[in-house]
Amino acid sequence: MRIFSGAIETTVSTELLETICPLSEVLFVDIETTGLSGERNRIYMIGCACYEQGGFATTQWFDNTGTDEKSVLSSFLLFASGYKLLVHYNGTRFDLPFIRKRMDVHSLPDTLTGMRSLDYYQVMKPYRRLLGLPDYKQQTVEAYLGTGREEEASGGDLVRVYQKYLANGGSELLKSLLDHNAADIRGLVLLLPALEYTSLSDPGIRVTKAQAGYYTDYEGQQGEELLLYFSIRRTMPTALYSSADHCFVKLDGRQGLLKIPFYNETMKYFYANYKDYYYLPEEDMAIHKYISGYVDRTHRVQARPETCYTRKAGIYLPQWRDSSGDLFRKPFFKRSYSDPDLFFEFTDDMKKDRAFLSDYADYVFAHILHQ
Repeated sequence: MRIFSGAIETTVSTELLETICPLSEVLFVDIETTGLSGERNRIYMIGCACYEQGGFATTQWFDNTGTDEKSVLSSFLLFASGYKLLVHYNGTRFDLPFIRKRMDVHSLPDTLTGMRSLDYYQVMKPYRRLLGLPDYKQQTVEAYLGTGREEEASGGDLVRVYQKYLANGGSELLKSLLDHNAADIRGLVLLLPALEYTSLSDPGIRVTKAQAGYYTDYEGQQGEELLLYFSIRRTMPTALYSSADHCFVKLDGRQGLLKIPFYNETMKYFYANYKDYYYLPEEDMAIHKYISGYVDRTHRVQARPETCYTRKAGIYLPQWRDSSGDLFRKPFFKRSYSDPDLFFEFTDDMKKDRAFLSDYADYVFAHILHQ
């Protein structure tokens, strides 16, 4: 086994990480393996980074003989025992289970038990709709965040390089192996700004300006929309764009814009207990039976679910049921009984209420985020 050390030069902010764990207790970890199976394959390198003396230092344990996996694991585990948080990329599904499987093979005690884990992949997973990346491999995310990574080889590519190194040796092959792992470790540190995305689950939206606008849909029809300019608590490391159900959001730094269609038309409010109502075909509305005595019997019929409504002209905004069936605002309106789209009336008071607009912007943003 050989051990290599180095340093990572970066000015990346550790502010959010320090709210999770003291820097002195954080260990960034990445492994290199000869395959994907913890039962059939083995670990030939473990790389890590930790914070010490004002910067990030790296350590790499390398199995240079093909027979020193146990030594690599033992040395790493001893080193890691001084830390409380492991930071990795998709390590929940790969690195950590693989390490534990190889520990079992070599009858090594699981000293990682009880350590906390921070997985960048799991951090970013809820926001994939906003990020819109083609895939969520570490190198793709690094390119998106602009970490400046130059090494492009994959772990699979390096397996063949490692096999050649075991057969022939050579400093260039060794350098390729070490450089790839070092790039992964450095990438873990430089991905720290991605932690900013966790604030999107509670962004603290505050609407700063609201106005009406116009748009043209894909059929060439012009419509009206509500433009909500807002700010959030944290600064996003990248500009974000997404849409759902004809609503659009853009985030750039701490500033955002929501475009939400609104509808100036007549909609229907459907009463729940249709058996208690009569429908008046000439007025196109339903009335409760307790006032039906004022209506000629020939002008009324028993209401059905789809005719048990009252109509109201107004300006309406969209809303959606959440996982528990709740709505943003009641009463809710529809265009027809079978129409799945739901709306609430956008009143003049609401247009002037900045707190209401902020709450609605937060609601729409969450809907786009979770579609």
